[in-house]
Amino acid sequence: MAFNSIIYFLFLAPSLFLYYLLPARFRNYFLVVISIFFYGYAGPQYIFLIISLIIINYLIGVSINRSVNNKKRAGYLYLSLIINLGALIFYKYWNFIVENFFKLLGWVHINTSPTPMLDVVLPLGLSYYTFQTIGYILDVYRGSVSAEKNIFDFSLFTLFFSKLPVGPIERAGHFLPQLKKKIPFDTENFVEGGKQIIWGLFKKLVVADRIAIYQNTVMGYPSEQSGITLLVASVLYTFQVYADFSGYTDIALGTARLFGFNLMENFRQPLFAKNVSDFWRRWHISLSSWVNDYIFNPIILKRRDWHNLGVFYGLIISFVVIGIWHGASWNYVLFGLMQAAALIYETITKKKRKKISKKINPVLYKSLSILLTFLFITVSLVIFRTHTFNDAIEIYKGVFLNAGELFYFKANLLFMLAGCLILLIYDIHKDLKISLYSNRSWFVKQVSYALLLIYILLAGVFDGGQFIYFAF
Repeated sequence: MAFNSIIYFLFLAPSLFLYYLLPARFRNYFLVVISIFFYGYAGPQYIFLIISLIIINYLIGVSINRSVNNKKRAGYLYLSLIINLGALIFYKYWNFIVENFFKLLGWVHINTSPTPMLDVVLPLGLSYYTFQTIGYILDVYRGSVSAEKNIFDFSLFTLFFSKLPVGPIERAGHFLPQLKKKIPFDTENFVEGGKQIIWGLFKKLVVADRIAIYQNTVMGYPSEQSGITLLVASVLYTFQVYADFSGYTDIALGTARLFGFNLMENFRQPLFAKNVSDFWRRWHISLSSWVNDYIFNPIILKRRDWHNLGVFYGLIISFVVIGIWHGASWNYVLFGLMQAAALIYETITKKKRKKISKKINPVLYKSLSILLTFLFITVSLVIFRTHTFNDAIEIYKGVFLNAGELFYFKANLLFMLAGCLILLIYDIHKDLKISLYSNRSWFVKQVSYALLLIYILLAGVFDGGQFIYFAF
């Protein structure tokens, strides 16, 4: 049930009506039921898996909270990690691990039978709710949150359909307290939630899916494209991924707002990041902050006597995790290593760059920093997009070696550029404090959203594919 489909809104409308019609004490139960229905619609064969993980982690969380024996508490923690990571590895990484293991055996000339591969489909949202649950168990173990005693609230924490497919990866301390409140019908929630959904649909239908038409045409046959075409397609892919993923997030956050919940922010103007570390503070915030809190910080705390080497080690491990989290491919590992290498470079050159910044006009220095960061992210996303390293090399080489003119469809190019420009202007206005969509003038706000809706109907791609991050 894709968030950009008619069926989703046919599901959402009666769900909202019944939610506010019910007495407050029954609403969370109702949300659990419709979330199970939502997940079952996407993949009924995996309902047993997610419900099993919910029950197991609920019991482990309660057991950790009740236990005063540190060894028992640690044992419960390790049990949770084995079960959660075991499920993730089995469904997402088993074939990748086995395939590479048998390749390694072949390299050392050990003859084996045919590689035993599994024919399994990745359950929707597994990467997201696995990390969310692990974070919850770690928080309970650390004592930063108490274990949730109401199994229905804990189920909703995991299952809530708005965030289930593609996050954000919520924290227990942020979301669980909201489930304890009585949420009245609030017109402002409907207005603001509706606006965010409309903006998310614009990003997905007008920007991401419009670019996807060009992307699929060009990148399907990169060897036949000119260098300038490959360069334009690569730059546009950065806009596509951003519009697609942040568009989903806007719809998810807007939907949650309709029900009276606030999900954590997942994007904060990432295309205007001044360096790579700044980019990862703005991009997929729920994942990057999760990795920072549960992997990077514990590593550098443990390796603090290593000084900068400990930081570098933590960065490499953290970004390999971020890379491989996206999928079972060496390209994702390489993508993560590229980010780690950039951050290590920034750490080493921090003082030198600060001195240089004092000798250059601040506006010029900031503009150049944003441009160079954008170019680095664009280059690294070529690795992210392609299936193999050789595919990425072919595109890199083609940018510099392939002669020819820019390939484009005139009408599609105009829609793409207009969509990207609106996206950039919307992000810029947050810094300039200029807004059409939250303007004090009622007339300006209504006209702005009316024009946005008209533009979605005119330029939107309504037969586009699913959200890119649904695959992760």
